[in-house]
Amino acid sequence: MAMTGENHLANLPDTVSEQAIYWFALLLDGSETEEDRRAFARWVEADAAHLEAFGEIERLWSGSTSLNLSTGNKVGRRAFMTGTAAALVISAGWAFSPRHPFADIRTVTGERHSFSLPGGVEAELASDTVMSYVARDGINGVELHSGEAWFNHSATGNAFFVAAAHGASWSWGGRLDVAAYDGGVTVIAEQNPLIVRVGGAQTQVAAGNAVRYRDVQIGRPYEVDLSAELAWRNGQLVFMGRPLGEVVRVLQRWQNGKIMIIGEELKSRPVTLVVDLERLKDVLPVLARVLSINVHRFTDYLTVIRAA
Repeated sequence: MAMTGENHLANLPDTVSEQAIYWFALLLDGSETEEDRRAFARWVEADAAHLEAFGEIERLWSGSTSLNLSTGNKVGRRAFMTGTAAALVISAGWAFSPRHPFADIRTVTGERHSFSLPGGVEAELASDTVMSYVARDGINGVELHSGEAWFNHSATGNAFFVAAAHGASWSWGGRLDVAAYDGGVTVIAEQNPLIVRVGGAQTQVAAGNAVRYRDVQIGRPYEVDLSAELAWRNGQLVFMGRPLGEVVRVLQRWQNGKIMIIGEELKSRPVTLVVDLERLKDVLPVLARVLSINVHRFTDYLTVIRAA
């Protein structure tokens, strides 16, 4: 038998933060009734700390989500008022806003796709990647709108470029990888040097090195472990002493749903891990055992990681 609103109140976890997660998961799942919403409103009104805790969970959620939860969608976010407190309620399901609807090629979450570009350049796109064909001064290239892509044009003998955000990476024969996430771009020269141009500046990146840029600011090239950085092409993700927050951020690129970490200290905990992309569902239970942390999967859309 389904819980009623009063049942929910009687069975809430002990701490306020856990109660907030409980309500957020229920409302996100979309299975709540009108009575549940009234119970949630009573919980919010009972203590100012409740709304503050719920707001923190919502901020953690919205901080990196790309979902459109506007009221204009068939499935979206509703807001309701009770007394002087405003609470967010998420209705059933997901509604995605298409990114770059006129792009030439894209992959869905969890997909890798290999193909040949016009002119014979080989390309492989990582999960959730969006890209278009472009040309500059008669030279063929691509624009990476978001995601990650690897290119091999060793056999073409022609110049080739990958535009991303405010810059472009130019190659005259070789292999390169470009990733555009969270407003920043990382360029890896796997074989032969590259020229990366951002605004009025440019820098040369030697084979086996990478460079990052954001807006019109470009960093210094640095050496990378190519086998680890490009492991996704072989169906793996490799993390060597990386912060848990970074690990989770990368995992979310390859699977649906939101993973939230409660606590800044936990986010910074180092993780060494090799992930099989065909077995992503096993990753968080393994982390829970190895790191002695609590992993709670509330719904298909929300998993919360907390210190034990």
